[in-house]
Amino acid sequence: MPAWTVKRLLEWGIEYFSQKQVSQPRLSAELLLSSVLNLSRMKLYLNYDYQLSEPELKQFKKLILKRLDHVPIQYILGQAHFRNISLKVNSQVLIPRPETELLVDKALEIITDLKPSKINILEVGTGSGAIAISLAQEIAEDIDINLVATDNSSQAIELATENAEAVLGSKATKIEFITADVVPGDSKFLEKYRQKINVVISNPPYISEENYKQLDREITEYEPRNALVGGATGSEAYEHIFEAVKPLLSDSCGYLVLEVDPLVSDKARDLCRNIINPVSVEIKKDYNQKDRILLART
Repeated sequence: MPAWTVKRLLEWGIEYFSQKQVSQPRLSAELLLSSVLNLSRMKLYLNYDYQLSEPELKQFKKLILKRLDHVPIQYILGQAHFRNISLKVNSQVLIPRPETELLVDKALEIITDLKPSKINILEVGTGSGAIAISLAQEIAEDIDINLVATDNSSQAIELATENAEAVLGSKATKIEFITADVVPGDSKFLEKYRQKINVVISNPPYISEENYKQLDREITEYEPRNALVGGATGSEAYEHIFEAVKPLLSDSCGYLVLEVDPLVSDKARDLCRNIINPVSVEIKKDYNQKDRILLART
C-alpha cells in the first residue's frame, strides 16, 4: 500500500470533501493537515514527500470526521484569522468574516482624517474582540485612544479579553471589555461618556428569522444564533443600538460605522436618519459591490 505522504493525503482529502459536499474542500484539507503537522499551508507544498506517522494519521482522521459533520474549520482548530491577527474562537462567538475587515478600514480612515490627539471609540457586540483588537493594534501610536467594547455574552467578553492579552500584550489595557446589552445601563457610564464617543463601530446581528432558516448548516448548527439573528425583520438590532448610543455620540465629531446586509441596508439607513438625525448617512459597498457598511456622521 502506498505511503500516506502529504501529497497523497491532500489529494485524497480534497476529493473526499468534494464528494461529501463539504464547503471549501481544498482549504479544509490544507488547514486540517497544516494543524496536524504544525506547518503553514505554503510549507505543506514544500514537504510533499513527507510521510505521516501513525499518530499524525490518527489525528488527521479525527479532524476529518469533525469536518464531515460540517463543524466550521475555525471551531475545529479553535482559531480564526482577521486582518493581521490570529484569534482564539469557539462556538460562543461568531467567526470573523473578511467583509467585517472593511469596518476597521473605514474607522481607520476616519481617525486618520480627524488626526485627533485623543479619541473615544465604542464597539458594540465585540464577540471574539476582532474589531477592537485590530483598532487598538493599528491606530497610530501618537493618538490617545479610549476603547470600550461591549457584548451581551459574558463568555464572549472573557474570550475577547483573552485574545486582547495574547495579541496586544501590555497594550491590552487600551480596551475596556464590558458585559452589557449595547451599553451599560448604569448612570455612571452614561455620564462619563455623554456626547463624548467619537466612533461607534459594530457588526450587529442583521439576519431575519425567516432568512436564518435558509443558511448553511455550518452556521445554524454551530455559530451563536444571537450573534446572527436581528429579529423578525433583521433590522431590530439597529434600532436598539441607535437608541442606546444616541446620547453618547459627540455632536461635533461623532461617527457610526456599522456592518449591514443588502436586505436590511435601506431600513438601517432610515432608522439611523430617524433616530440619530445625522448630518450625513450613506451605505458603502463591499468587495462584491454589495451594500455592506452604514457610515453616518453627527
